[in-house]
Amino acid sequence: MTFSTWPSAITFHTFLKLLVVLFLPFLVLLGSCSQNNAGKTETEQLAGAEGSPQSLFKLLPSVVQNPNPRVPLAAVLTFSARQPVNVRVTISDGKRQQVIEFDTTHDPSLGLPLVGMRAGREHKIVVEIQSVDGEKMNRSAEITYVTPPLPAMGKKFPTIDVKTSKPAEMEPGITLLSVRRRGFGRAIWMSKTQLKFSREFSLLLALDNEGEVIWYYESDARIAGVDHLENGNILFQLGDYRTVIIDVLGNKVQEWYAEKRPYGKPENVNAIPIKGIQTLHHQPHQMPNGHFLSFAANARVIENYYTSETDPNAPRATQTVMGDTIIEFDKNGNIIWSWNAFDYLDTSRIGYNTLDAYWPTRGFPNHLDWTHANGVTYDEKRDAILISLRVQDAIISIDRETKEINWILGVHSDWRDDLKSKLLTPIGDNFRWPYHGHNPRVTKQDTIVIYDNGILQARPFDDFLPPDKTFSRGVEFDIDETAMTIRQLWASDHKLTPDTCNGWAMGDAHRLPITDNMLIIDALCVPQIEGISYDQYDTSKRSTDDFPYRPRIREYKRNDTDDNNVNKDMVFNVELYDSDELILWQVYGGMRIPSFYVKNKDE
Repeated sequence: MTFSTWPSAITFHTFLKLLVVLFLPFLVLLGSCSQNNAGKTETEQLAGAEGSPQSLFKLLPSVVQNPNPRVPLAAVLTFSARQPVNVRVTISDGKRQQVIEFDTTHDPSLGLPLVGMRAGREHKIVVEIQSVDGEKMNRSAEITYVTPPLPAMGKKFPTIDVKTSKPAEMEPGITLLSVRRRGFGRAIWMSKTQLKFSREFSLLLALDNEGEVIWYYESDARIAGVDHLENGNILFQLGDYRTVIIDVLGNKVQEWYAEKRPYGKPENVNAIPIKGIQTLHHQPHQMPNGHFLSFAANARVIENYYTSETDPNAPRATQTVMGDTIIEFDKNGNIIWSWNAFDYLDTSRIGYNTLDAYWPTRGFPNHLDWTHANGVTYDEKRDAILISLRVQDAIISIDRETKEINWILGVHSDWRDDLKSKLLTPIGDNFRWPYHGHNPRVTKQDTIVIYDNGILQARPFDDFLPPDKTFSRGVEFDIDETAMTIRQLWASDHKLTPDTCNGWAMGDAHRLPITDNMLIIDALCVPQIEGISYDQYDTSKRSTDDFPYRPRIREYKRNDTDDNNVNKDMVFNVELYDSDELILWQVYGGMRIPSFYVKNKDE
């Protein structure tokens, strides 16, 4: 249209007035929107108003560091939506990408946990939300978040040496470890300050498939066994006789304690006492019914008891003896089921380390260690409880309904007559009895895997092997309960070599469900030096804790080894240590978990 075709002047001015009347409100609104959007991020502008293409966001996404300092690598994502939404979070550090999904049971306005990020890296985070009906989906702008660095290696964090990592051949998931520290020397000679250094600190440590730290929890008490629960929370036992559940942000979900523990009530006023027991110790385990299994060692005074493990004719004395009770308790701390070793086993059957200083250095002076239970698990197929008794050198299966012993995996010497029919008979090649074993677990293939510490290789009052002549191993057994036989199926080591580990305490072993690989955790490896003693009271020799040692975490492909320990295909090998060799780091145990999230996938 040209100027000459417009209407007359009067008509034209009238037309201009009409335009002003019609468009002035729009121009005012446009200016207002421009002012409101000035300085806003792309994410904020994407949110828009109800009815806009980005209308699901009500309060825009933000990411902050976890406010709980015990888990500093975690972050919290917060936003609100105008209706219930499913959430998809993509996190990338430029090398690795992780996708986390939350359904409508998670309220983003209360915060969503972001875990699994490596330390000291810049991460790009994108949030996508979708309505429940699937018809609307909104995507936020990219959010930048930088994780803090790891603590300096030293008193609060070990040096992590990744020797082997083959992610494509490894079991998928995250390696979760219970890590502890101590000073050099025998516990019986430690000062209160040295004991505090050992007992009032611990870490839960999570490594990805390249051995990088992606999560850790700092505890103010020594952690023993750890279990990953189906809802994503983490269950663990503390050395001061507490059982704790935390979420992935390190917040306490629930806490129980032994009512008669020597340290009194814990600081947490919501902690639940389990009545009548003195201890809660070693490995906790959640059952399919939601209850928990644990050990409660309690003392009995026994007359005419042993004073020596090497001389059967040594004078006898009245002794206070610790024996273990298995307890099954509910979330309210009520004991639902129990099995007391004093009622079923022979107190006169002592083992090496019965007279050790284990309980005296843990709040119970002058108490002997008769059973030393250190691992418990539930055999769902048989409704049975499996336990390992270190000092008894035995793994025992117990019928949960009748409380009768199903079988005993252990060397056949010095058992009471009525228990001899419960002993399994070994068959097949390369069989070795486990000694001072740890943490039995039932595999998907219905076999039993344990960590065989393998120390001493004898029962009182026979001669035993010194530390430089024994080795530890992960080992798997097949048990025929009808024939009462046991066959050794696999072992991480078959003979003593420069590479074998003498792990005199703790340790863990798993047959992994997807790859069928074997995960073996050596809690510590004592140097193969002649003249070392396990006996803390033997001042004529150096102690196992007088030397630097390293824990190691290894994953093997399941191709059988021969007698010379060859043909082992190792796909993961990590060691922890103090670079100044002033601190002894230990890994009590651990596991490979699929994810920190109930529903999650990694890309």
